[in-house]
Amino acid sequence: MGDEAPEPMLDTGRHLKYWKMCLDRPLPHHYLSNEGIRMTLAYFIINSICILTPRTPDGKLASQTKPLIPPEDRRKLREWILSHQQPGGGFAATSSLVFPLQGHEFWASETGTQTTEGPGVGNLPATLFALQLLALLDEEGHEAGAFNGVDRVQTLRWLRRLQRDDGSFGEVLTQLPGHGWFIGGGYDMRYCYIAAAIRWMLRGDVKQGEPGWVEDFDTQGLANYILRSQTYDGGFAGSSQEEPHAGYAYCAIGALSLLDRPLENSTAWHPSEMLHSGIRNMPGLIHWLTSRQFAYLDPNSYPIVTDNQGDDGADEAVNFLLPKRLADLSISENLRHVACNGRCNKVADTCYSWWVAAALANLGRTDLIDWKSARRFLLDKMAHHVVGGFSKHPGGPPDVYHGCFGLAALAIMGEPGLNQVDSALAVPVYTVRVIEKARAALVRRAMEEGKASLLTREAIQMGLAMRGGGTPAWLVAVGGYFGS
Repeated sequence: MGDEAPEPMLDTGRHLKYWKMCLDRPLPHHYLSNEGIRMTLAYFIINSICILTPRTPDGKLASQTKPLIPPEDRRKLREWILSHQQPGGGFAATSSLVFPLQGHEFWASETGTQTTEGPGVGNLPATLFALQLLALLDEEGHEAGAFNGVDRVQTLRWLRRLQRDDGSFGEVLTQLPGHGWFIGGGYDMRYCYIAAAIRWMLRGDVKQGEPGWVEDFDTQGLANYILRSQTYDGGFAGSSQEEPHAGYAYCAIGALSLLDRPLENSTAWHPSEMLHSGIRNMPGLIHWLTSRQFAYLDPNSYPIVTDNQGDDGADEAVNFLLPKRLADLSISENLRHVACNGRCNKVADTCYSWWVAAALANLGRTDLIDWKSARRFLLDKMAHHVVGGFSKHPGGPPDVYHGCFGLAALAIMGEPGLNQVDSALAVPVYTVRVIEKARAALVRRAMEEGKASLLTREAIQMGLAMRGGGTPAWLVAVGGYFGS
């Protein structure tokens, strides 16, 4: 089909109204099953608002632009996010898990101190989304304070404890009676990506012996685990013996790129040595990702089949074009709509336009994406033209997950009116700069506090030496013993 029809336009005003409604009002009853991941829902909503809100190239609000989220609401949202931070590290995913009953036994009620480290309810996804949200909500230019209140050291220690011996990461820490600590959450490439992202956002370049230094997790072990998960056809899965998936490919590529991503001025694409020298079959990976694109067929032009079920178990219709000959398997520049799927022989889904395009962007191969036809597919078939937002499948209702990644996909395509999105961190580029400054401020504060503590220690030691040595009993009682 040719390009005779006019090019679709993104109605930013309608989409902003949709996201404002999602932020201010109760979500539909369909979201009740997502009560346990409120932090995730907040990320989808606020990230989408930030992608849509006009800004200048240096990240400042465009003139005459009124913030959709007032400063007072941003303050309250920050307080809500920080209230989910756990004493044992990480952030909880929802308010109903902030004060777990099982955690009370670890606290001395009279002194308010923790008698032993409890498991907490922090998990990896909630922690990543909490950090991203804190940066997304810093709209007034106070970038250095975006992570104020974040316990950087405890979070990094908790993160390290989530790594398994094989290099992979779990989601949560659980204490099993009689067996000690257990890393829960299964083996999932998403946790590997999230761990690499949290590390990049918080760790910084602190040398051993300096204030604020925390022992790193095994980065090479993580890289080796990811690299072992490439499949025979070039994709990535939970292991080399499983079916490859576009979401897992994105997570594998993103994690490797974040492990050696520069700490400053990182928003420009950089050739990751760990990524490009480690993947054993890079041509196969690029071919597999590129092959996730297909010519989209309208519902009236194909039959319904009964042996192709979606993730929800419902029958799906084949909406991709099968060539008559294998040699004809290619994307023509004249196609009106090009969609993406997550696995071979699956149907189109909005989010895979992001997972596939962003994965190729992280590899520096955006030239292999049919941008024009992919854009038409998202705006003609997946955008909701009455309510706003994007749906999972053509003709469906909008939802915050597919709405967010539909916008993110358009943003990395260079859609006019949208802020540029970082393909490795899935937030606007200006937000990545906020993260860089916020991390630097946390590290700087840790070093200043460490120097002040050292000066105090030296002064006390000097005073003790002047009185003839020895530590008074009262100083020992408050933990101030300075032995040789």
